[in-house]
Amino acid sequence: MLSCALGVIAAAPAHASPDLGKQVLQPGDGWASSGTGTTGGSAATTEHVVRTAAELRAALAAPAPRLIKVRGVIDVRADCATYATDGYTLAGYLAAYDPAVWGRDTEPSGPLEDARAASGRRQAEAIAFNVGSDTTIVGDGKGAGITGGNVRVHGVQNVIIRNLTFRDTRDCFPQWDPTDGATGNWNSDYDAVSLQRATNVWVDHNTFTDQPYPDSTLPDYFDRPFQQHDGALDMTNGTDLVTASYNLFADHGKTMLIGSSNTSTTDPGKLRVSVHHNIFRNVEERLPRVRFGQVHVYDNLYEPGATFNYAWGVGVQSKLYVQNNYVKLAGGGSVEQLIHNWGGTAITEVGTLVDGRPVDALAAFNAANPTAQLGDDAGWTPAYTRGLEPAERIKNLKAGAQARDRFHVAKGTDFDTVQAAIDAAPPGTTITIGKGVYREVVRVPVTKPDLTLKGSTGTARDVVIDYDNANGTKKPDGTTYGTTGSATATIEADGFTARDLTFSNSFDRAAHPEITGTQAVAVKATGDRQYYDRVRFLGHQDTLYADTRAVGTRARQYYRGGEVVGDVDFLFGRATAVFDRMTIRALDRGGDHAGGGVAGYLTAASTRRDNPHGFLITNSTIVSDAPAGTYYLGRPWHPGGDTEAIASVVIRDSKLPAAVKAAPWTDMSGFSWRDARFAEFRNSGAGAHPGGDDAGADRPQLTAEQAAQHTVRAYLGDWNPA
Repeated sequence: MLSCALGVIAAAPAHASPDLGKQVLQPGDGWASSGTGTTGGSAATTEHVVRTAAELRAALAAPAPRLIKVRGVIDVRADCATYATDGYTLAGYLAAYDPAVWGRDTEPSGPLEDARAASGRRQAEAIAFNVGSDTTIVGDGKGAGITGGNVRVHGVQNVIIRNLTFRDTRDCFPQWDPTDGATGNWNSDYDAVSLQRATNVWVDHNTFTDQPYPDSTLPDYFDRPFQQHDGALDMTNGTDLVTASYNLFADHGKTMLIGSSNTSTTDPGKLRVSVHHNIFRNVEERLPRVRFGQVHVYDNLYEPGATFNYAWGVGVQSKLYVQNNYVKLAGGGSVEQLIHNWGGTAITEVGTLVDGRPVDALAAFNAANPTAQLGDDAGWTPAYTRGLEPAERIKNLKAGAQARDRFHVAKGTDFDTVQAAIDAAPPGTTITIGKGVYREVVRVPVTKPDLTLKGSTGTARDVVIDYDNANGTKKPDGTTYGTTGSATATIEADGFTARDLTFSNSFDRAAHPEITGTQAVAVKATGDRQYYDRVRFLGHQDTLYADTRAVGTRARQYYRGGEVVGDVDFLFGRATAVFDRMTIRALDRGGDHAGGGVAGYLTAASTRRDNPHGFLITNSTIVSDAPAGTYYLGRPWHPGGDTEAIASVVIRDSKLPAAVKAAPWTDMSGFSWRDARFAEFRNSGAGAHPGGDDAGADRPQLTAEQAAQHTVRAYLGDWNPA
């Protein structure tokens, strides 16, 4: 569909690369082709190629006409604490306006609400981009986009926006409104692209997504979703003559609002919009929701998800003409949900196919909603219908911005940071990271399954992801990170692979005597089927947190051919984790080792009682420069005193150093190690038990029959990382 939609491309020689920035909207292509037409900045004699937010702002301030080409990803996000001011904290806001305290009759007011609003204004200054008349903004090649930005087309005319991925435009400071609906709601600002008082605008071949942090992953507060994303593409305040074509809208809630309010005096007679050949995938509502306007919605592909609410919202005085759309309901939703009555009177709905079958969505809606009936004639017939085709032809529609084929991270390339590449990459992508040290905190969310991070040189020491937060390190808001929050990398996604990398937490205890919470995690891994191949994990206390997403869930993780370094509980958590052919470097934490002193602890598993497979260390080498007989192999961790956490650690076929104690397991926080599931089998080296049947109760050994239950295959089950 791409070549058909961009007619100039089809006519170009095979060897030519069409200049998307010079293309204009064709006659008859929706409402934006009417009036003076839409040409954007195609007449510009100078091109502005921009890679940063500062360059984009400068280009937007240049004289018109403007042709702006975005190269790579411009990421304007920052930690929300960066914008917080006047004492705002989310915890304080929640406490102040809890309905049990504040009630439900009035909107929040007072110092904390004022602080929230002031913090929001600071964020708006940082993320907003104001677009002038006669401007084209286009992605220059594959993978171009704006992350976290709020593009404002306000009070201007003749604008084109094409081939960009708009990602994660997130409001750090949503407002709680207990009077919004029967149960109250959280409301956010900042659309990805906002059209207000705008005329002749073409929005084409873009991708809009909340990834990697969609609202569906956020918690509920006051029993309502904590919504941080507003509209993807909203058209309000008298906007007129718009065509939105061949865009992909994915993983979003309130997607496209056309019209300001039920009482607007600027919208009547305006809001003439065409929405055609777009894909709406796993989005919840407003596809679009319309007030007042004559809106033609044709040849779109709808792929609802489990949280789908409705597609076509029929609002006050709306004239919504819905034609030849294709709906796939396998992921969720029903025919009667396609329409919702928001105070309108009629909708023209023709040519709809649902899973290949003709349906009358309006009849289904009216049958299911006898008190909200809608008529079947919106009172007009669209005239600008370029590209109109039967619905069956769009079953496999392709739309959205050009996707990147390769994802490479290195200074001066399209991705300067690892996190920017992760955020931009679709699930299943391999991201290659160039040689260097990347000082950043990284998160691979659950919404990004099957990603691979790969060092470019094949040597883990060459590519290092490092940060230095500790449990007791203070955040900008004065609170501390805690153990989980200290992680340099948090890997939540299933199917994740890392290869030839180093993850490091370089927190220095000696340099920060004021910090008593010295746990400093290099990686917290919580997903299933995670594979770490030739990866190094560097730290001191709590280096590698091999865990699951929640109590009662399981996660299999395979660590092979790499290295783990630490001194206290530096392999810990409740995952089913196999450490195969690893080098485990047990550092001496210092202090007086005389008289049975302790140099360190290797493991602190918190395996659930009903899980027979916790940590398995096999075919590995443990090395240490600690004095002989000063190191424990492990102790049982019961998080929060949880009695259902019954640690399971098996060390087999591995080489142990002289530093290992003769009785290598010990108690923790009042829980006896003897109630845990600790055992060895066929180990060697100066720290291993010499063998025979005299191991005794202080050094449990598996029998050959028992050892057969503690193998790589037994722990990983039906998952084969190779």
